[in-house]
Amino acid sequence: MWLILLGLLALPVIIFAYIELRVAHRRRLVNKFNGPATVPIVGNGFQMGKNPSDILNQVFNWWHQYGKDNFRFWIGYYSNILITNPKYLEYILSSQTLIQKSDIYDLLHPWLGFGLLTSTGKKWHKHRKMITPSFHFNILQDFHEVMNENSTKFIKKLKRVAANDNIIDFQDQTHYLTLDVICDTAMGVPINAMENSDSKVVHAFKDMCYNINMRAFHPFKRTEFLYRFFPEYSKYCETLKTLQDFTNDIIEKRVEAYKLETNKKTDSNEFSRKKMAFLDTLLSSTIDGRPLTNVEIYEEVSTFMFEGHDTTTSGVAFAVYLLSRHPEEQRKLFEEQCAVMGSDLSRDATFQEIADMKYLDLFIKEAQRVYPSVPFIGRYTDKDYEIDGTTIPKGSTLNLALIILGYDERTFKDPHVFRPERFEQERPAPFEYLPFSAGPRNCIGQKFALLEIKTVVSKIIRTFQVLPALDELISKDNRLSTFLGPEEERLKFEQKRHKYDPILSAVLTLKSENGLHLRLKERVICEIFLFCSLSTLFAYLLRSFAEFPLLSLALCLY
Repeated sequence: MWLILLGLLALPVIIFAYIELRVAHRRRLVNKFNGPATVPIVGNGFQMGKNPSDILNQVFNWWHQYGKDNFRFWIGYYSNILITNPKYLEYILSSQTLIQKSDIYDLLHPWLGFGLLTSTGKKWHKHRKMITPSFHFNILQDFHEVMNENSTKFIKKLKRVAANDNIIDFQDQTHYLTLDVICDTAMGVPINAMENSDSKVVHAFKDMCYNINMRAFHPFKRTEFLYRFFPEYSKYCETLKTLQDFTNDIIEKRVEAYKLETNKKTDSNEFSRKKMAFLDTLLSSTIDGRPLTNVEIYEEVSTFMFEGHDTTTSGVAFAVYLLSRHPEEQRKLFEEQCAVMGSDLSRDATFQEIADMKYLDLFIKEAQRVYPSVPFIGRYTDKDYEIDGTTIPKGSTLNLALIILGYDERTFKDPHVFRPERFEQERPAPFEYLPFSAGPRNCIGQKFALLEIKTVVSKIIRTFQVLPALDELISKDNRLSTFLGPEEERLKFEQKRHKYDPILSAVLTLKSENGLHLRLKERVICEIFLFCSLSTLFAYLLRSFAEFPLLSLALCLY
């Protein structure tokens, strides 16, 4: 009896000692990096914070505390190294072998399976090569037509919801737009999320993205086995089934239509239209001499919808929010719209006109510097790696902090000042600015995302004056309404924070926990015509002066 009791008492000690011995080698190597003091068993978990916003602030605080360089922290026995050093970033992102995603991406497996985002090894290499042609220049032009159609619908909806000087949550509204665009471009079938925001499928997309973000930092909800014991698990399963059934149903119909098209040209229904290049590419592609299975098609289509919808929601929403707080930047952008588009600002911008909007390019680059759609990238070391003379042990999670790069004053002077022109004057070196990652596993849909962001923002600037929720919230010195930095400075900043200032939350994508609130005022046609006419005349005179300097001199003398 005493022996049994003694054994029971000794068991936790034996388990603890066994785990400690197993991680001893990894701990010794990881602890060569600077980092906060740990507590047995829990590591630094108790210091991270209670939600994604707290975690983001703590990460920035530690980065400043440990010399604005790489640092380590432990979540239980999970070793984490936060990477911001450009030499480390270059090695990791350029590696052909260090491509395995961190375990946070395991949360996506039930929904996305092992598509391009979550797969690794030979499967990833083969699928990446197969999918790359889907983002060819010519196909992007077809996608642009879909983006224009849905942007026009979005403008009509915004006119309704923002009427009478209403304050709207633009982040929430944008979610439905990007969902419509991605479903139309991924599968060629519209779901009309902007008009049917209460539909089961639309709710399922929104609920699933929220579920993944919230589970990411909950130690017991991250594992599927333990999550089964939580009350919301049944709702999660229902949401997952809704998404799977919806996507599989579309794929089955498109497969049947594709089989018919190979034998006979037909235009009989929405599934047989030659509209969606991405799914068409998958249906006509082969891997190792065989066509893709329905499971593989499902994985890639679902991955494309997740990546192309959640990230562009962030990109569009934060860009338009920045317009509301920085009216001088909005004025410059509107001038460019007039110069590029002429007096008819209500028409769709062509693919070439979007490419000609150079200041809009700078604006979006700066928006992605301060509010990158993907704030962190996770990698998992499947073996020991030697980087810049330091050994990174097997079994470690590398958190590549893309968002911190944008706030490094060694690269970007006054990082909390919003100044698009900086990208003409302060050109960051490679691996110092990475909004779309880099290397073999960079964002394959980068051009797609930028095209969508530019298309939507361009149309909004031409249609509305974007105003802050309250006039008093305009930035008078171009400083941001958010602060990411040392805790002491952040707490002082928080004392002045307005309820309509964003609370940044970072997991797989960047969001504002309290929404992005603003107002929209329709531009008056006669004002647009006058302004654009003067802008066009001014641009013409500038060109004339450049081409005919004697004319310029004569006018000045006159």
